[in-house]
Amino acid sequence: MKNINKLRKKIDLIDNKILSLLKSRSKLAIEIGGLKKINSEEMNLFRPERQAEILKRLFSKRNDLLKELDIFKFWRQVFLHQTSLQGKLEFLIPQTLRNTEKEIIHYSFGIDIHMNVFEDINKAFSVAKKKNNILIILPYPGKLIATSWWLKRSFKNLFIIAAVPFILKKKVLPRLVIISKNKPILKGEHSFIYKSSSEQNKYNLKKIAQLRNNYLYTSNILLNNKKLKILGAYPNLNSNENEKNK
Repeated sequence: MKNINKLRKKIDLIDNKILSLLKSRSKLAIEIGGLKKINSEEMNLFRPERQAEILKRLFSKRNDLLKELDIFKFWRQVFLHQTSLQGKLEFLIPQTLRNTEKEIIHYSFGIDIHMNVFEDINKAFSVAKKKNNILIILPYPGKLIATSWWLKRSFKNLFIIAAVPFILKKKVLPRLVIISKNKPILKGEHSFIYKSSSEQNKYNLKKIAQLRNNYLYTSNILLNNKKLKILGAYPNLNSNENEKNK
């Protein structure tokens, strides 16, 4: 028992250090939030590319005692808490979203987030354009009724900025995407989603859907082409655990 108690005292000291470091991180988060308010009228609280950058760095430093999932579950709470110190994020989801999709959202953000349900997607788009830091979570764009929202006129001036789930297996499309009035910040690797009024056979584009004369494509390359309209992009955060365990 004496050895166990000694080890537990060491754990207590480590816990104190972790708490102290979280306090220091929180102070820096508040300071960053203050600078955002000074430098921009439209304060962008949700920064998925920054979260992806942090997680990639942490994943690269892990060992066999910690899985990527363990690291992600801990840091998603850190992200959510310290974003709340800067301001409030509001999550909007359609009434038609399935329970399995809601579970994916909670997996990505934690069980503590509150999701407001909407019936009229046009009204939701309108609200998102007027208010800061509203995140609309929708099914990945496609050709079904529930996924054809990318064709709506009310979607204009909004952007896809993140994927849900946040961590994906390579070459797997996300189930959901996050919509915001803020343009995606293209730092690091991203997947881009394009719309076109004509079929495109160049640039290694992957066709996702076709509805009448509208074509939806995805690519890992940022393209500057008048025939392609970018609808948004989300950070590529792929799991490498299976590769490391081979």
